[in-house]
Amino acid sequence: MKKAKKKLLSKKVNFFLFKIILWVSFGILFTSFSFLIPTNPNNEIKEILVFLFLVVVVNVHTSYLYPKFSKKGKFGYIGLLIGSILICDLFEMQIFSKNFDFIFYAFLDKKKLYFVAFGYILIRNFAIFIFFLWVEYFNRLIILYHEKEIIHQEEMALLFEKQEFEKNFSRKKILPHYFFNILENIFAQSLNNNNEYELFDKLKFVLYYFLVDAEREKVELDKELVFYKYYIDLENFRYNNKISTNLNILGQPELYSIIPLLFEPIIGNAMKYTNHNGIGWVNITIDASHFPMLNFNCRNNYSFHSENTFSSEKGFIILEQRLELCYKNNYTIKKIQGNDFYDITISLTIL
Repeated sequence: MKKAKKKLLSKKVNFFLFKIILWVSFGILFTSFSFLIPTNPNNEIKEILVFLFLVVVVNVHTSYLYPKFSKKGKFGYIGLLIGSILICDLFEMQIFSKNFDFIFYAFLDKKKLYFVAFGYILIRNFAIFIFFLWVEYFNRLIILYHEKEIIHQEEMALLFEKQEFEKNFSRKKILPHYFFNILENIFAQSLNNNNEYELFDKLKFVLYYFLVDAEREKVELDKELVFYKYYIDLENFRYNNKISTNLNILGQPELYSIIPLLFEPIIGNAMKYTNHNGIGWVNITIDASHFPMLNFNCRNNYSFHSENTFSSEKGFIILEQRLELCYKNNYTIKKIQGNDFYDITISLTIL
């Protein structure tokens, strides 16, 4: 990537040097071979002044006016081109109005001489403008090609990074011991009641979703929400149902698709660090009412001893990395940490 950008910068520098060489060559021709209507001798300073003025106007036109106005309207740009040429013509006529060699044009009267001189200068300057516009256009084609190549390389690199990250974003982040703990609790309770069937169904769904569906690049939001519901139920069961949980879903989640397990680190942390002594609570709201905007909010209380641990969770770092890779600038995160509660809001645009 850096090599491609250096190559692009090198081409811009080379083009700048190429333009300098062109203008130096034009300057030599301009002053040595009388690009002007023949004038009286000893007018080299005036010729150089006219040439420098032409250089400035042509470069302002090709480097600034052409890229800015050529795409906004043909007729407007043609007007600017004609105006720029006329400015150069009038300046040159003004400089040399009293210095034309009348002997060279003895067959013309003064008015006809001015008319012929103006026409000659007009044609010459028009040719110079067109030539340098062509050079600028050709250069911009080359630069555009290399810029698109760099953008393509950046997109491919980002895609590769995203694929590698998602590949290495171990679905094992839910941690194998989580499932073992759930299974042990279900087995212990199955000795005393018949609720194990419902729990096994939920666990089966969570496992299947985690191991199969979550391997996809994107999943349907409504299916993801079922996963969160069952996941919360199983987590609550793991903590002996001592956490008050509320999952509030608004709008039409079936319209959305998101990257899998996106909010799991937040929900997992909320369940893990809330109070487990009967006064813990976790409130989650997912608002899918304003497509393509999706808003997620999770709020929970936590015990004092877990305050520092909560803020340093690796899961949240992974979440931010995934958002950056998959949604770039189309998301915002807002975190509020109070004395006994933690609140996080994520808003993102589903593309």
